[in-house]
Amino acid sequence: MIPTKILVVPLRYIGDTILTVPLIRELHRQYPDVRIDVLCSKTAAPLLEPCPYIHQLIIEPKGLSKNLDLMKRGKYDAIFILRKSFTLALLAKLAGIPMRIGYDKQRFPKPINYKRWGLFLTRAFPYPSLRTETQQVDSHLQFLKGLPSASASSGEGLELWSTKEDSQALEKILSQEGVNSNQPIAVLHAASASHGKSIELSKFAESLKLLSEKGFQIVATGTQADADAYQKLKSGYALPLTILSGKTTLRETFALYQRTQLLLSVDSSPIHIGAAANIPKIVGIFGPTNHRQWGPYFGSKAEAQNAKRFFPVYIDLECRPCYAKVCNHNNCKELLTAAQIALAVKEAVNSLSKET
Repeated sequence: MIPTKILVVPLRYIGDTILTVPLIRELHRQYPDVRIDVLCSKTAAPLLEPCPYIHQLIIEPKGLSKNLDLMKRGKYDAIFILRKSFTLALLAKLAGIPMRIGYDKQRFPKPINYKRWGLFLTRAFPYPSLRTETQQVDSHLQFLKGLPSASASSGEGLELWSTKEDSQALEKILSQEGVNSNQPIAVLHAASASHGKSIELSKFAESLKLLSEKGFQIVATGTQADADAYQKLKSGYALPLTILSGKTTLRETFALYQRTQLLLSVDSSPIHIGAAANIPKIVGIFGPTNHRQWGPYFGSKAEAQNAKRFFPVYIDLECRPCYAKVCNHNNCKELLTAAQIALAVKEAVNSLSKET
């Protein structure tokens, strides 16, 4: 049975939502007459508002009963759950959605099904292991196998959109901040909503000096809460840093990244926004997380490009990658040095110079 209405449920974080776009695009491409709704967090929703593949973008309500009512009213015949969520799968079953496709993982082997996330799914795919070599987008794309007559993914990269109004607003901000559109731009994003991904800001100083010497204007992005930390970095090391934290919306940030030549970022949503914006060079700082799984996605057919565009920085430890909430050493971050980050930035700049 080919569905007529599909509900897609990404993870709540901004970066995770961006990684859902190739699946949504492929669903629309292969089933152009099917209605696709997306249940999205309020924070990530602005990035998907201009998406041409979505019929309705629904802000996820709080409370199980509201989510159940939403699923019932939608009369969906298929749901894609991109979270490890026992609860959402159960709600989808109670709502009468016949095709329930998502990830499965269980703490104990069969026949014990304690905390098995996919217990109420009709088609389950194993959630990637911590050490997977597969990028998360490609893991999501395998969900296509859960629908009849679906073909393999085209392997295209990430995609986002900004409006004319977003571009005009960005122009005004850059003008006010004295950023010259004729000079190459490097963006620093050193903040993350996840404390486990944050890196000591002083470790970026050497890289920023290098970028400045190479003629880049350096712009820092983030939320308003990051502005003070950036200001201390700027003042403490006398860096020519333009701080735009809290001054741009998500789509205006995407418009900025479309003008950017190099991105230096911790493992967070800007890496995926940067990939969608086709930033030529991305230097990603990875602490406990798997850079192969969560690095920038340029398409499943672009492996040769990755080495030329993506410069990951990480410490190779036996205990890494991990997602432990408590760590007694944090060596994956503590052992990272300013020189190691600067070396990756230098390689990215040299690579960029050879191509221009």
